[in-house]
Amino acid sequence: MCETSERKPPRGWLKFLFKVPVYVARMGFAGWERLIGVEWMLLTTVGRKSGKKRSSMVDVLVHDRATDTYYIEVGFGVRSDWYRNIQASPTFVAQVGRRTFRATAEELPAERTADVMVDCFRRQPKYFRRVMKMVGITFSTEEELRRMAPRWLLLAIHPQE
Repeated sequence: MCETSERKPPRGWLKFLFKVPVYVARMGFAGWERLIGVEWMLLTTVGRKSGKKRSSMVDVLVHDRATDTYYIEVGFGVRSDWYRNIQASPTFVAQVGRRTFRATAEELPAERTADVMVDCFRRQPKYFRRVMKMVGITFSTEEELRRMAPRWLLLAIHPQE
């Protein structure tokens, strides 16, 4: 099981702070994060118990433009509500900037996870280190980052036609 699945998702005020970018995107300001050099994805899933629409914001680690595939980390692993909702209803709505599309998700194998994590680190080393530290993960070298890869759950998000 990946390391991220052992951490509990945020509750209380921390959960509210994680939801602020969702509210900002809903107000029509999706894509503002590009001003600080990052890209986020707004996921709208169907609640596995309630059947209601649920929204979460996640980091886009890498966007492979050639295949139009977005790579994201499941920050709190299999305990993440949005991940569990996707498991129950595999097709969901994603928004990146002003682009909104229906999508499906595919779990990455460990070797591909390592490649994506290193690629993300190379593109934005300071931001990547800060985000990883925020979830309690530190590393010194790319090789150490590669060795940690099997602990994480990454998804490839595939837009549907």
